[in-house]
Amino acid sequence: MITKPILVGQYDSPFVRRVAVVLHYYGVAFDRRVLSTFSDFDTMLELGPLGKVPVLVMANGERLWDSRAILDYLHGQASPKLSLLPHEEPRRRQVLRAEAAAVGLAEKAYERGIEFARRAPGTQDPTWIARLERQIASTLAWLEAQSPAPFLVDQSFSVGDVTAAVALTYIKEKWPQLLPPGAFPALEMHRAACEASPAFQAAPYSATEAAQSGWRPESA
Repeated sequence: MITKPILVGQYDSPFVRRVAVVLHYYGVAFDRRVLSTFSDFDTMLELGPLGKVPVLVMANGERLWDSRAILDYLHGQASPKLSLLPHEEPRRRQVLRAEAAAVGLAEKAYERGIEFARRAPGTQDPTWIARLERQIASTLAWLEAQSPAPFLVDQSFSVGDVTAAVALTYIKEKWPQLLPPGAFPALEMHRAACEASPAFQAAPYSATEAAQSGWRPESA
């Protein structure tokens, strides 16, 4: 019998991790099932039609998949004062815009990683990699221009901050060359402030889980 929601996925995934951080922030107790979309693909397909993480298995057995859908549900359950997605405009639009940029940043970093980690040597597409790197650099520059001090929208912590920080840590841990030291000082301060908070500390990035699923550095 399920007594608490179960979050399925690994903490090297920015999509899984942002859900975990929000769950902790809202004080929702949950269990976790550490599965990989690569090494556990058959099981993941049983949990959701796309075989992707994250999946949130509710206490009643219902399953939610895709981090955006899961977070939409969690925001709806939270009190308006605690919600990481403001109800009032224009702050709601501003937070959604920052979140969309940060989700896209994580997606493009993931796609770039596939070219190196999952394709045979010599089969990578340099044109595609260059395009992805331009998108990553453009999005980092846009986020830096928001001058988070330490937050992206006003002085309130939001889902945009959660998503940006986990995306930045994901890139820093896996492809640090995309975040040269000193290139994005405001974002580095933002990331450090978020990572020091209790909700982030409760769901830390896991290099161990990354290695268990077969990820290796590009230079390896």
